[in-house]
Amino acid sequence: MTDDARRTSDALGALSEALRQTAEELTVLAGRADHLKAEIDGGVPLAKAVAAEPRPLIISKLVQITDRLHEKGGEVRRAEAQQLRREGHTHEQIAGVFGVTRQRASALLKTQTERRAPKRPKPA
Repeated sequence: MTDDARRTSDALGALSEALRQTAEELTVLAGRADHLKAEIDGGVPLAKAVAAEPRPLIISKLVQITDRLHEKGGEVRRAEAQQLRREGHTHEQIAGVFGVTRQRASALLKTQTERRAPKRPKPA
């Protein structure tokens, strides 16, 4: 197996694990949302209901989950793009595979140090 194929495989494995973890977390969050809804429907003031909610809050946990999936998905996409490039595909062909512009395909092929920093800091 080539280094590119190994990187793609590793990225897919990490994504698979993140998806499994996410499925479990979303099940828990759905239960929490149902409970919060029942409290609100029962007349409990929002401030009181939210104060009793476990931390992190539902919305905060959703942000963590989407950030994690975005990160792992991006790693897969970059690994696949780089493997396709080393297999001889052009920027235009790679763009076609992902349904993005040639410029976006070029950005996927940039190294870690060439990419911009995240738009927002990760939650603490």
